[in-house]
Amino acid sequence: MDKKSAAAVLDRLHTVFGVKNDSQLCEVTGVNRPTMGNWRSRNSVPYPLCVSVAEEKGVSLDWLITGEGVMDRSHRTNEDDALLDDPLERSILTLCRSLDEEAKRDIQSVAQEKKRLSDIEKQLTKLMLALADIKRPA
Repeated sequence: MDKKSAAAVLDRLHTVFGVKNDSQLCEVTGVNRPTMGNWRSRNSVPYPLCVSVAEEKGVSLDWLITGEGVMDRSHRTNEDDALLDDPLERSILTLCRSLDEEAKRDIQSVAQEKKRLSDIEKQLTKLMLALADIKRPA
């Protein structure tokens, strides 16, 4: 797929909003489904939407429209610098950047699910400790 096609741009919009399909993208952007379908079928890039999303979400308009450069237009933080110092995270980032948008969304989805499960495990541990405190004889 051409990185500058309407489909590629819409796929990057999926990434920005963390959605999996056009219906979800329509919901978060307020665009009606037939309009989005027309963009895809006519290979018409929604430039006004891209500009407003870039402004609102702080993403690079160049990246959103062309797929070139980095997604986030904000300045790097100390945390970002720390990521570059960690060989494992640098390796993961390099691999991720080599993938197409669909593969990146798949990885994002798996990582979000892993994070959700980790958070649930932490909550469960806290609840088990609280329950054990309640059951202890005074």
